[in-house]
Amino acid sequence: MNFKLLYLYFLMIAKLCTKNLFGAMLFLSCAVIFPACTKQEEKRFPDNSALDPGSVPTVKIENYVNRLYIDFLGRVPTIVEMNTEVSLMKSKKLSRAAREDLIFRLQNDTTPVPGEGSYKQAYYQRIYDMVKARLCEGAADGEFTRYAGLAQFSLNVARLNGDSIGVFQALEQIERHLKVVESRIHYRDGTIGINEMFSRMLDNSVYDIINMNTFNFVRASFDDLFYRFPTQAEFESAFGIIETNKMGKILGGYASNKREYCVTLTSSREFYEGIIKWTYLNLIGREPTTEETYTHFEHYYATNDLQYLQRKIAVLDEYANF
Repeated sequence: MNFKLLYLYFLMIAKLCTKNLFGAMLFLSCAVIFPACTKQEEKRFPDNSALDPGSVPTVKIENYVNRLYIDFLGRVPTIVEMNTEVSLMKSKKLSRAAREDLIFRLQNDTTPVPGEGSYKQAYYQRIYDMVKARLCEGAADGEFTRYAGLAQFSLNVARLNGDSIGVFQALEQIERHLKVVESRIHYRDGTIGINEMFSRMLDNSVYDIINMNTFNFVRASFDDLFYRFPTQAEFESAFGIIETNKMGKILGGYASNKREYCVTLTSSREFYEGIIKWTYLNLIGREPTTEETYTHFEHYYATNDLQYLQRKIAVLDEYANF
């Protein structure tokens, strides 16, 4: 459209406005049409390019490395480790691949490290300590072995008295408490998943003492795993399962005793959602959005790979603060 001619026509109509009503009507119509015919300004969007590594100060890279060592190993890096990792990050332009490679090494490297065995051993000790902190208020391993020792004494007495039921109960008590302490090694070696570690942390005398009686136990188990309390129907079913060994349905599964209840809860789909939330809270300090939970859920539910989930969160710019 020739905007110069349109502008001249607009001036001519404006003159007619002063002479008759018809001219005024034409003027109003042109006033409406003219702005619509003008060229619109080009829309501009902020730059969405990749991170410029040169714009990230060294101190921020050091803070990122420091945070990774604390979150994954429970300690700060040595000067040598810090200098090595910062140089490596810079050489690879702070790429997400470089970040994920560092996290993977912290989780899996078996090279001997003075004072902690290896990165891998320190990492799995860290996971074990975090789960204990979440469910058992960070109780020392000695607390669990103490209950195993008490059960061992009961076992000796039951054997002397020929009490077969007492023998069975004592053996069960010994096993359930030693399994808590052994879960760190079993999880590290891949013989159990994180589900079983959480299940063992629920099924022991330390957790029972912290959450005295069945009412508190049921509410605490839901809160610790799912960050919510049970519905009335869930509570009634869980209470019957634990208190009277009554077969009941809970979270899509069935259980008839406390041990089965713990396994059913930690095998449910909601448990996987709870782990995603737990991981976000530990690493970023906030709950995941619905979209973030959806993004991670199917892969995590299919693989039960907590290490992969952690890497995908800890490579984010939000975590790195770049």
